[in-house]
Amino acid sequence: MIKNISTLLVLLCSVFSFSQNAILLKNTNPKAKELHHTLNATKDSLILRCSSTLAKVEIFNEDYDSSITVNTPNTKIPLNDLPSGKFVIEVQLPDKIISMNLVKRGNEGPLSAFKSEPIAEGMGMMIDENLKIVKASPHKSIEFLLTRTKKSPQAPKAKKYFWIESLTVNEVGSSKTMRLADQQLVDKLILKHQLEIKCYTGKQNTLTVWEVYNTRKFIESQMSNSNFVYSQSTEVFNPTPYYKTRTKSINL
Repeated sequence: MIKNISTLLVLLCSVFSFSQNAILLKNTNPKAKELHHTLNATKDSLILRCSSTLAKVEIFNEDYDSSITVNTPNTKIPLNDLPSGKFVIEVQLPDKIISMNLVKRGNEGPLSAFKSEPIAEGMGMMIDENLKIVKASPHKSIEFLLTRTKKSPQAPKAKKYFWIESLTVNEVGSSKTMRLADQQLVDKLILKHQLEIKCYTGKQNTLTVWEVYNTRKFIESQMSNSNFVYSQSTEVFNPTPYYKTRTKSINL
């Protein structure tokens, strides 16, 4: 009897520990209310239901990209094989794309409390690599903020850093994101953006990238003046964009 109770307690603890390792940050925009999106009781699957057909579900971040064709009004997507990290989930409906965020960790322990902050539609936000809003100048090195690793005792090879400003527009609304990134991430984002603007749902998206020479001074200046990145002359960064979306003229 005692052995059975012990086994049951172990199983319950295991389920509880696993269930704490995934959090879905729901889309609270009124235009997204037609899509019911939640996690199941054990937090190992994403449940989607809608009155219209769900065409496709995309789950991605800078290191991971998965596309799932659905073509039904409801679906259940397993998350067991999803690696640890923060992900963007885009659900494609016939007339719009609804986005949400998912946070998943491995077996290193339960998630700490994750507090999301409201983002006004059309407003800009400055985020770090953990999708947290930056409110002050960083006191740690940019290398640590991007990689979470301490500087090597040996002189590291000089890395390039860039300032990214992206605007995403869809039927749900618009959002503007600004962040620092290294060369590897910039290359991935440019490639992804070039694919997005070829599609009807992403044709209004824009992406501008500037190379930053002095990351600390740039962040300090950008925090005190949100228009600093549009300066015509400065030694802190290159005012000529490294990459900029080509705008197309429209005949009315």
